[in-house]
Amino acid sequence: MREYSNDILERLEHMRVLQEQARTITLPLFYEGMQVENKAETGYDPVTQADTEAEQLLRDLIQRKFPDDAIMGEEFDDIEGTSDWLWTLDPIDGTRGFVAGVPVWSTLIAVSYLGKPLLGLIDLPALDTSFWGEPGHAWREDPRGKTDIETRPCGQINDAIMGCTEPLSMLNSGELAAYNIIRAAARFSRLGLDALGYGLVASGRMDLIIEADLKPCDTRALIPIIEGAGGKITDWHGGSCVDGGRVVAVGDPKLLPELYIYLGRAMNLSGYR
Repeated sequence: MREYSNDILERLEHMRVLQEQARTITLPLFYEGMQVENKAETGYDPVTQADTEAEQLLRDLIQRKFPDDAIMGEEFDDIEGTSDWLWTLDPIDGTRGFVAGVPVWSTLIAVSYLGKPLLGLIDLPALDTSFWGEPGHAWREDPRGKTDIETRPCGQINDAIMGCTEPLSMLNSGELAAYNIIRAAARFSRLGLDALGYGLVASGRMDLIIEADLKPCDTRALIPIIEGAGGKITDWHGGSCVDGGRVVAVGDPKLLPELYIYLGRAMNLSGYR
């Protein structure tokens, strides 16, 4: 881990503290009920008591341990730091699922150095399962213990198991047309998985995720996990998805050239967001 090895290990250890503490807020509210507000001017973009309380707690814990680090979150203004480290937080990824009682919501935490995500965590408290990533390595933790994970070979779209959280709500007409072409060619697809889908790609259970309209707090934690397991996650052009937007994640990078052809056609149909 080069020159930042000690620094990254300290932050990895602190991510475990954040994981444990976030669960003390999110799990009781998931099972017992919570306040829900719609923060969208049009449509529906829910925010819950769990979102705000958990993010505030995580921010406080980070600032106590690493006061010079920057913090970006889902619910509050960014905190500028004086170090080269940035924490990106999404206390409840999959808020709609959380509100509906679907247990695949997660807490996403990423740690970046000089703008590059190095550590990622997808924590699924209701499943007591988490996915972790660091440079060159990814693993899953669940009641059975810690297991190293890696993606599986899948060089053809017609062999791929693919996913998307909700294509009808997150894809515009041009994007949806491209998605449907790929979905029709794939082995089969699964919906409604939120960040769990990316963990399943990293684990070699699924092969492909196509989504759009994501935020930086949605994508940064995914990058070290997918890439640490041997996969690739990019925007629909093949560039970085560190700032969100349209995202394609694959277990086998050999899938990408053909996927980019179809996804590029979506650009021609729909233009840029």
